[in-house]
Amino acid sequence: MVVLRRVCGAVGLVLAIAVGVVALLLLVGIIRAVTIEGEDYRDPGLEGLIREELPKSYLQTLPELMGRALAIPTVSTAPGDYDTEQLLRFHAFLRESFPNAFSASFIEVEVVNNYSLLFTVKGSDPTLEPYLLAAHMDVVPVDESKWTKDPWSGQVIPDPETGEDFVWGRGAIDDKLGVMGIMAALEYLVTSGFQPTRSFYVAFGHDEEVQGEDGAGHIGALLQDRGVKLDFVLDEGMPVLDGVMAGMEIPVAAIGVTEKGWMRVRLEVDGEGGHSSIPPQDQAVTRLASALVNLHRNPQPSMFGKGTEDDLLTLMAHKASWPHKLVYANTWLFEPLLKVIMSRSRETNAIIRTTTAATIVRAGVKENVVPSSAWAILNHRVHPAQPLEEVVKHDIAAINDPLVKVTVEDTREAHPISPYGPHVPGWRLLAATVAQIFPEAVTVPGMLVGNTDTKSYLSLSRCVYRFLPVRMTPRDIQTIHGHDERVSNRAVGLAASFYHRLILTADVGAHELRSRPGHRAGEL
Repeated sequence: MVVLRRVCGAVGLVLAIAVGVVALLLLVGIIRAVTIEGEDYRDPGLEGLIREELPKSYLQTLPELMGRALAIPTVSTAPGDYDTEQLLRFHAFLRESFPNAFSASFIEVEVVNNYSLLFTVKGSDPTLEPYLLAAHMDVVPVDESKWTKDPWSGQVIPDPETGEDFVWGRGAIDDKLGVMGIMAALEYLVTSGFQPTRSFYVAFGHDEEVQGEDGAGHIGALLQDRGVKLDFVLDEGMPVLDGVMAGMEIPVAAIGVTEKGWMRVRLEVDGEGGHSSIPPQDQAVTRLASALVNLHRNPQPSMFGKGTEDDLLTLMAHKASWPHKLVYANTWLFEPLLKVIMSRSRETNAIIRTTTAATIVRAGVKENVVPSSAWAILNHRVHPAQPLEEVVKHDIAAINDPLVKVTVEDTREAHPISPYGPHVPGWRLLAATVAQIFPEAVTVPGMLVGNTDTKSYLSLSRCVYRFLPVRMTPRDIQTIHGHDERVSNRAVGLAASFYHRLILTADVGAHELRSRPGHRAGEL
């Protein structure tokens, strides 16, 4: 009995200590959540310098122009396969719609590799480091039968629920909004007597949707040959997320500081063929299907905490609602829980791990013939913290079948993490502009889960950012490369206003901007 009492006493003491430790950790976490402050990325030295806004009369002309842009089907289908006739039509449309931007004495316009455009806006002070604004003119194909409106009409149609006017068409978000926003801002600046102090570049690639080698690839090489070094690069990317992040009642402006790599993997299975009336026990199709199911059931490991995810959540914490505030402010404590929660949503799951999608599956030639071979293509979007070789090792282990041949066909490394934080000039400039155009949003660093033309500009700057100035709900996000892509009239104006303010702030505030280390700085 004495021994039993001693054992019970020891167990009770251990439990009491454990409860005390948990209580202490929760107390520390609550105190941190209550007292945490967000980083104010806005630069007080730049506030108030820009007082001119795009006039309402000018903004009202932009939706019609946007519609005309969307009515030109600049479709890219595969590398080297894009509609050159429509691209030239789009060039002519831009020249007609923004004549002053094409004819200003301080702007040089070059056609690169026949179909891409490069604008060199020459400033008066050559000692100031230039920057680059990028977008792309091409769009992905459409399945017109799945659209409720003509994807090439460029119609302005009121939303039946809200009455708000939207411009419909493929490319409304990805990425003619970027092209038209930049051009509208540049055109107005020229007509209003803008005389730049700081030089900058505007680059419009023509084949971003099919890897961008012919467009941005040539622009990047041209700028590198000329010895150009850039303060920062801004391309399409993450939007202002509205209703996407759990616990956030306000929008989240996520500026991409890196983007995922990708890998194309081919799975092949050979088996016994024959007549479908006497099918073999071991069929190539079923073996391939089992491999795909195993990959689905065994996703790539979570990389939470090894990229930008920790800072993304921490910088949201001061604006989050309870209990999310407690969790976001203490990722060190709730990391296991966060991994589970973020894995449940397709959007947040893509942030914390390498994703796997079977995009092409092929087998069989006739209804009554059992195919003797089957193959599939996997598309991985690779997290920056995961080496490419580890992705393949995980695939092989998850499939767990030596008869399934695994071949890596193509890869692209994830991008380095660009420096960010209030002491990084390019980041501070972007965040200050976001705060002016989207004052209700909180700005955080993020990882772009797709790919952009920025790969062609990585050698020109350490500060490469990806952001699209448009507010998007989960419903809106699904239309990117999907059906019924559209953008509101107001959003078109806000995009133009964003680029207008960014250009002016970068120009008048250039003397205030000095490079210093940021939160993270992935070296090239």
